[in-house]
Amino acid sequence: MEHQTENELGRLILRLANTIIKNRNRHLQDLELTSAQADSLQFFLAHENATVTDLKDEFGITHQTARGIVARMAEKGCVTLKKSEQDGRCQIVTPTEYGAELGGRMKQNRMRTGGKLLDGMETREQELFIRFLKQAFENVKND
Repeated sequence: MEHQTENELGRLILRLANTIIKNRNRHLQDLELTSAQADSLQFFLAHENATVTDLKDEFGITHQTARGIVARMAEKGCVTLKKSEQDGRCQIVTPTEYGAELGGRMKQNRMRTGGKLLDGMETREQELFIRFLKQAFENVKND
């Protein structure tokens, strides 16, 4: 591969990633969620009976940060909190019906973005594209 192509490849991938992030942030703004709240909501939707500590451990953040995210989500009506019956120091975080609705809307946004990324590609091309992206990620993730 020519050095010019290698240089342009990194820039193109960076532009693509930045565009996806910008679009995601715009979609989340429409839902009145920050990206941290959206990621946390997805976590709680996928992990029944999870606690603030579980969120902290999953994302490698401080307990105080996790508590703040969950408190703001509760204020927005996305989740409810209740003390754990096994350990009164822990609070179980449960998505509300509204939180589940937001989760569904976020999934629709992800599906739309994924569809746009694959638009115009045949099934075999889509499979190769995904395989190549995974390989490229593995190649650079610990560089």
